[in-house]
Amino acid sequence: MTASDTRPDGIPLPGRPGIRPRDRRIVQAIALVCAMAAMLVVPWADETRMVRKSLKPPEKVTTVPEGRIGELVGAKWKIIDRRTAVPLGGGTQGGAQDAGQGDVVELRLELAVRPSDDASAKAVGSYGLSYRLLDDDGHEWSATGAPSTQPKAGVAMGITVKGTVPRAKADALELQIQAPKETRKQGAPLVSLRFVR
Repeated sequence: MTASDTRPDGIPLPGRPGIRPRDRRIVQAIALVCAMAAMLVVPWADETRMVRKSLKPPEKVTTVPEGRIGELVGAKWKIIDRRTAVPLGGGTQGGAQDAGQGDVVELRLELAVRPSDDASAKAVGSYGLSYRLLDDDGHEWSATGAPSTQPKAGVAMGITVKGTVPRAKADALELQIQAPKETRKQGAPLVSLRFVR
């Protein structure tokens, strides 16, 4: 029998440097807990970054009373006319309107737009602009905008925005114009202009 066989754990043998076996097991347990925590945190941090990239960027909406001038992407915008019409294909058949077509109308908004420089003229004429018609209950309808001419710096032009909406809500809907995503700087919110009634 040797001295190492007769000595209990926790008492270091003379002449052998290092930590006691019991302390070593405690250190190993702490290291294992730390490694497990790191294995949980690293994928979570990586996925958080990926989720932020895929999420819709925050929006900054500027509200403007309808009939007033608002500024978006370096251009001045103003609603100058609002009309409703029968939607395309909403004609009558046999003297009576289709049952579904009587509930909707085409809302047409005429906007006057004046880009201030070449960059804003390019942004106004880009396909990245999006138009939405919104109500107070949070519902939204997409709309399309058709410019009357090619945008030029310092020259006023017209844009007709059209959207098919419920007839009962047509007079109360508000227009929101969202800037093209290409005009957004990294980390900055996506800007929009909302004409309130």
